[in-house]
Order: sequence, then C-alpha cells, then structure tokens
Amino acid sequence: MGWSGFSRCLSLILVISLGGCSTSNPIPEVGSPQQLLERACNYLWAQQAEDGGWHSETHGLLRSGQALTPFVLFTLLKMAPDVAQQHADDVVRAIAFIRSSVNEDGVVGLNDPDVAEYPNYSSAFAVRCLVAAGRQDDRHLIERICLYLQSQQFSERRGFGREHPVHGAWGFGGPLPLGGSPGHVDISYTRHVLEALRDADAIDSGIASRAQLFLKRMQRDGGFYFSSVVEAANKGESTPAPDGEGTIYLPYATATSEGLLALLAAGVKPDDPRVLIAIDWLDSHPDLEHPGGIPRDHPERWGQVLFFYHLSIRGEVAIASGDAARLLEPMTNLLSDRQRNDGSFVNPLGTLMKEDDPILATALAVTAIGAALTP
Repeated sequence: MGWSGFSRCLSLILVISLGGCSTSNPIPEVGSPQQLLERACNYLWAQQAEDGGWHSETHGLLRSGQALTPFVLFTLLKMAPDVAQQHADDVVRAIAFIRSSVNEDGVVGLNDPDVAEYPNYSSAFAVRCLVAAGRQDDRHLIERICLYLQSQQFSERRGFGREHPVHGAWGFGGPLPLGGSPGHVDISYTRHVLEALRDADAIDSGIASRAQLFLKRMQRDGGFYFSSVVEAANKGESTPAPDGEGTIYLPYATATSEGLLALLAAGVKPDDPRVLIAIDWLDSHPDLEHPGGIPRDHPERWGQVLFFYHLSIRGEVAIASGDAARLLEPMTNLLSDRQRNDGSFVNPLGTLMKEDDPILATALAVTAIGAALTP
C-alpha cells in the first residue's frame, strides 16, 4: 500500500469514528495468515492504555509511551487498516497522545528531563502518524517536528563536513554529546527520519544529496553495513583494511534492508543501480529465519536477537519491491507456531533489541505478516 492509500485508510477510520459507518469482512479461516494478523492486532489494541498510548511493562526506557505509541499506531494502521476500522475511537485517542508528546521544540521523546527516549526515532514516527491523520490544524505541528528532524542531519552547519563518516546521516537525536562526538549514528535512524520527511514533503535537494552521500559510503558489495562510527553496532563479519589501518565491515541483511529503504526515501528511483544491487544482495541471502551476513556463531547471538526485526524489515522491502506475496507461506510457517494464546509474540532471546517486550515483538510480527498479505 502506498502512503496515499494509507492516508485514505486512516481518513476512512476517522470518518467512521464520527459517522458510525461500518464494514464487513469475511471471517478468516482458522490458522490462516489473516487470523494470525487479526489476533496479533487485537492483542495490541487490548494493550492500549487509558491515556491513548502504549507503554512497555518490560523496559523502563519505553514505559512513557513516547516512542512505542507512534510506532505501534503506525504499524496497526499501515498493516491492518481493516482491523483498525473497528477501533476508530482508539485511533483518535492514540493520535491525541502523540500530539501531547510533542514539546515546544518539536521533539518527541524528551518529556523526561533525565531520560531521552529515542527522540529522532519517536519524532519520525509521530510525523508519519500526524501526516496520515490529515488534520489541517496539525500542519504547523508537523512543520515544527520536521524542522527539528531536518536540523538533526549531520552537515557542515553542525560541524560535520563532507569527509566526516556521519555526514548526511541522522543519529539518536537531541543535543550532541560533549567533545564533538556525533554519538550513536546508524543507518536505521537515517532511514526512519528520511521516510518521515518524505511523507511530510520536507526533503529538499540539500538534505537528499547529503543523505545519498552517506548511503553511498555505507554500501559495500551491493549490501549495507550498519554504522560508520559505532563499531559494536555492526553485527556482520569484518575484515582488516588492506592498508592495515582500520576495519572493513561487511554487509548483512537487516542493515541492507534499512539501506535500501533509505535510498528510496531519499529520492533514489527504484530502477537505480544502487537499489537494484541492494535487491540482488538480499535475493542472494533469502533465509528469513537467520539474517544473512550475520555469523551464526556470533557471541551475541544476533541472529536470534533480531528475529522479529528481521522478518519485519524483509516484509517492508518486499512491499517496496512489489513481490510481497512470495513471503506469505514462509512468513506464516515461521510465525504460526510462535503466536501465543493471547495473540502476542515475544522473543525471549531478544533483550538487546527489546524483542522480549511482547508489545514491540508483536508490532514487528504484524508488519511481517501484514506485508506478506499486501497485494
């Protein structure tokens, strides 16, 4: 579904909440992928709090709902609009929660003065939800958040020239750490901010060219690696540089998926060679159960830690590539035995990526199976 289609779905949901319209859908076959999706979505809707947000009971950093709420809402609306139609009032409450989370500087994730809750990530998903809601009186709020996100790109203005390895990227967000360090910067933050700015029509030629320069540096042998400055964040294999100085980080499936989606969000055409070789790299690493390029004997067990995240982003890539239907059977096989009685999913090994939180893991699973069901 394109973004315009997503916006129309949300507009329909909001109309239903005001006008009392209803729709009827065939009852899915027991054990079908549609049933997997609906049970997971119903679980997520049941976890919505009275204040309209979603709050983690597993991780303190996600307890406020600033990051979790826009992510879960976006997932539900994009991947299961038919189910969301049954929760029109809940959609309205979630949108209101997101609006209330934006501070005076246009940032989501900084309401606690002591704990920053992924401000660039949270703000990006907030933009996507508000753009979809399509309310004229949100226009200035969206512009304020976009101005913040635009200002967060590492550029000459922020003291990161074209030769700096993070030039053109986005990081964790908020004030820069002391000492001129960019802090945590990776291809995932970059992709999510670009998608938000694209949806809000807030990417100019300067932002796009800087982002594409960063992505060019991150692409290797067709695939992508994750971070140019945080060595431990790269989960694939590595090799010493030929000159003996430094390390070359090799691509892997989740980072390559992020890079591919970031290229498209930055305005690179689907038939561009940079996109096509990334697709070729992913096609040559088709295993869904274990992200290609990550060693199976990695001491951190990243292949297991990233299980739902990997399925989710491979689903998003399949939508962008127009071949999501081929994932339906393998996604169903991987997820059907993992769904719990209440409809949720959880990854006991996923603490490092917070996949041990059933709300987060279930939202990722919804994206995976919802993508496979996308026409």
